[in-house]
Amino acid sequence: MRVVYAMIEWGLNRIHGIKNKIIIIAILQLVFFCIMGIISFRVFTAVYETEVYNESANTLKISSTVLDEELKKIEQMSFQISTDPVIQNYMEGINYEYYGYDVYRSRRFLLERLNSYYSQERYVSSIQMLDTLGEYYVVGNQPINDFIDREWTDEMSAASGANVWMSLSDEGVLVSTREMRKLNDLSLSYLGSVFITIDMEEFISDSLNLSSDKSFVIMKDDEVMYVKDFPIEAETLLEGATNTNYQIKEWNDRKYFYTSQHSRHSELMYFNILPFDEVAGSTSRLNQLMIGSFILILFIIILISSKLARTISKPLEDLTQKMKQVEMGNFTPMENEKRVHSSGEIEQLHTNFDSMIQKINTLITENYSKQLVIKETEYRALQAQINPHFLYNTLDSINWLAKVNRQNDISNIAESLGNMMRTIISKKEPLISIQEELNIVHHYMVIQKYRYKKRLTFEMKQPDEVDLYRIPKLTIQPIVENAIQHSLEEIIDECVIQVELTVNDQSIEILISDNGVGMSQETIQAIYEGRVKPKRSGIGLANIMERIQLMFGEPYGLDIQSEVGNGTTVTITLPTVKE
Repeated sequence: MRVVYAMIEWGLNRIHGIKNKIIIIAILQLVFFCIMGIISFRVFTAVYETEVYNESANTLKISSTVLDEELKKIEQMSFQISTDPVIQNYMEGINYEYYGYDVYRSRRFLLERLNSYYSQERYVSSIQMLDTLGEYYVVGNQPINDFIDREWTDEMSAASGANVWMSLSDEGVLVSTREMRKLNDLSLSYLGSVFITIDMEEFISDSLNLSSDKSFVIMKDDEVMYVKDFPIEAETLLEGATNTNYQIKEWNDRKYFYTSQHSRHSELMYFNILPFDEVAGSTSRLNQLMIGSFILILFIIILISSKLARTISKPLEDLTQKMKQVEMGNFTPMENEKRVHSSGEIEQLHTNFDSMIQKINTLITENYSKQLVIKETEYRALQAQINPHFLYNTLDSINWLAKVNRQNDISNIAESLGNMMRTIISKKEPLISIQEELNIVHHYMVIQKYRYKKRLTFEMKQPDEVDLYRIPKLTIQPIVENAIQHSLEEIIDECVIQVELTVNDQSIEILISDNGVGMSQETIQAIYEGRVKPKRSGIGLANIMERIQLMFGEPYGLDIQSEVGNGTTVTITLPTVKE
């Protein structure tokens, strides 16, 4: 996710103009929501199609159960006819004698018996029987004498008296066939064949509630037994079909969806077939609607974003133009200014910027007048100023006079003070070498040692290359002075002041530590905030820290570590500025 945010931020940074950025952001948001919408739509479509498939499979399962029950009735009728003792007697008598009154009477009674079965089921269009002499006995209105061939008789013979379903797909009929065997003879010799023809159109329309867009197919061993409302060859589409809930197959560049169900009572297999585009038609139309809506919304979003971006960018462009005028040194308010009025933060920016320009212009005018006065005052003060060399010469005279009178202490104090004052006053640059700063500390400590004698000990550790680097003048000495004031003057024991310098490629660290009374965290925080004033007229730690950060920035400054009763350590962090 961070990588995505980084890429978006990188892309926006390469786009110039807030107007273009607002439009791009709006488009990206729209694209994001559209992608989420497409994903949701795909999930919905998959769920919807699965529900359609399951519903179709369940419907076919129910339909197959109904068909199985009805076809089972036909099989039972076929079995009853083939095992009917009366019909068996008639067929046995007919098979032995072709002519005669008894044969004629047996045939008439046989037809009457078949007619009683024929009236039991309204889907039965005909019942036929074939005797061993090749004579047909037909009851009903759809004889199939001309369609019975050797393939039928071979399959019936192989079934050994069991029901065999045959079909005349061109005629739209399904035929239940069965051989009749002689029951009162252990040899079960052949007496004839029974054919029950079913009108499938009426049978399917009455038994099943099929929608007009669905096709229904009955197959047996890859052979189509019956087809309802299917315009192509079902064998081609359903070749290799398995007994699964649903499948999708393609034929002639068109996809078809079908569900299948195997009969529980026979070798038949049932299929519901539906063109796939009709299954996915509603989702396809919804998909087209979503694409159209996306394009329309994208166009509207671009228009609205462009207008909105204009209302934001135009005042900012006006403000930028003002800033360029100020950058060129024109602090005069723009007369007859025309800008797009806006509300909120941008209008406040304009107002504040105008107020700032006016104040700057006023300050420039006032400052110019003040500078004239200051220059005049400085000139007059310069005339009355004592020459610093007079002070150095006076201290030098005191030094030599003390040496003549063998007052070595006075001589050393005067010499140290002179050297210290010479470095502080004569060096006009804000940065001096570390060695020069350490010399100031050294001269200061010489003077303090004469004052505090053995109560004050000073230790210094410094690398050899200190002459190569420069630091702000009076950085270390004021902190050493503060350490003496807050340590030595508040304890009875010996006061130890330590100064240690470390230099690396990036920074200079100066540690100034004492063994004084220390301070609390509240006092340290008060020093950082400038609420603790230095004793007498010295330079406070807050002033030193502020001066360092003004010169070098926030990463540099002072760090104070102290505990009550355990002394204080002040760490000065400075950049490496070479000579």
